[in-house]
Amino acid sequence: MTIGAWSKFHTPYNETEVRKLVPKTAGVYTLWVRYTSGNWKCFYVGKAENREESLIDHLSAKESNSCITEQIEFTCGFCWLEVTTEEERSGVVKYLYDSLKPECNLKNPGGKPLKIPLPVHPAPAR
Repeated sequence: MTIGAWSKFHTPYNETEVRKLVPKTAGVYTLWVRYTSGNWKCFYVGKAENREESLIDHLSAKESNSCITEQIEFTCGFCWLEVTTEEERSGVVKYLYDSLKPECNLKNPGGKPLKIPLPVHPAPAR
């Protein structure tokens, strides 16, 4: 298995933070939004050959998923996991999709879930 450990949770989700923190390597990532109650909810799980590029693309005008563009208007955060093989990335995304039920993943990714530890849930704002 070629799966690393989850990064720390980072906020804010913006291009500066992504460029400063996120590796340009293959893996999986989660995007989170903070509700007015202070609670956090994962709204998207994704996989990429280049996590930095993919996370920046979600922030750009070329993002076609309107659910993501609506969420990033609010306070958001992110974390990631190194997963080197495509087969493992697909399994991890399926497991995260089933476990976290992110509203902006518009379709079930399918495939066989690969169970991993879930990302550390962000603490509510005080």
